[in-house]
Amino acid sequence: GMTSLDGIHRLLAYGAIAITVIGIGWSLLVLAGREGGPAFERLQAAAVSVLVVGTASGLVLLAAGARPAEGLHVLYAFIAIALIPLARSFIGRANARIAGALLFAAFIVLGGVIYRLFTTG
Repeated sequence: GMTSLDGIHRLLAYGAIAITVIGIGWSLLVLAGREGGPAFERLQAAAVSVLVVGTASGLVLLAAGARPAEGLHVLYAFIAIALIPLARSFIGRANARIAGALLFAAFIVLGGVIYRLFTTG
């Protein structure tokens, strides 16, 4: 029922925090000159996936009549989903350090947005 979906939504939220913290650390390593590689790209994809599934579960809760504390919660969810793809769209042929800097910025902003998701949920 609703309580289990709410639990799933919350679990995904904590998962998003964990991935964001790892993403911040990993992008700092790339910024410092370490190779990010396919594993880092998988982490970025995992972050977006967790946010998409988290948002989908939230929209189901919304449709079922549950309401976040603030309407902005839904807007923040869509901003969260967009951040990493947006950063990646600027990378293109950029060198690894610039890519690391862009992803670091994206993960930091994502951290802030997730914080707002918790305070508006």
